[in-house]
Amino acid sequence: MFPFAQHDRRPRAFLFMIPEIEELYQEVILDHSRRPRNFGELPDAAVVVHGDNPACGDEIHLAVKFDANGGLEDIKFSGRGCAISQASASLMTMKLKGKSRAEVMEMLRAFHDLVTADTSEAPKTLGDLRVMQGVRKFPQRVKCAMLAWRAVQQAFEQGSGEATVSTEPA
Repeated sequence: MFPFAQHDRRPRAFLFMIPEIEELYQEVILDHSRRPRNFGELPDAAVVVHGDNPACGDEIHLAVKFDANGGLEDIKFSGRGCAISQASASLMTMKLKGKSRAEVMEMLRAFHDLVTADTSEAPKTLGDLRVMQGVRKFPQRVKCAMLAWRAVQQAFEQGSGEATVSTEPA
């Protein structure tokens, strides 16, 4: 098998993980799914987003508190789901807490690209979230990884109150 298509002479991006990286990926995912960070209620949340992934049963309740400038002051989540969805939510809340709206939206775009695009380099700004890059090898799991991110995007769009998001079209 050649890395070039007959009509296209550009190299194709292949996602091969070296064993040490794949082991780290698995360890981080398991750690965050077993002991999620920022898990629980946020009583003074400005907005709560209820998200679900009907394809596999993941559910998330994301609570967000904004600062005076519209940035993300505090964020917590609860719910249940597969290891990927729980780890993604845990890692996301750690990374986004204290970020401005612009920084959150940039992280959202970068994370989406990380789990969907055929790129070999993950942005360093994603930090520990880069371990989620392996999810793209399993397209059916991308929705699991993106659930919390869709919820935080909805929280910023909503601004206050409650909202619902789903990984499936209405």
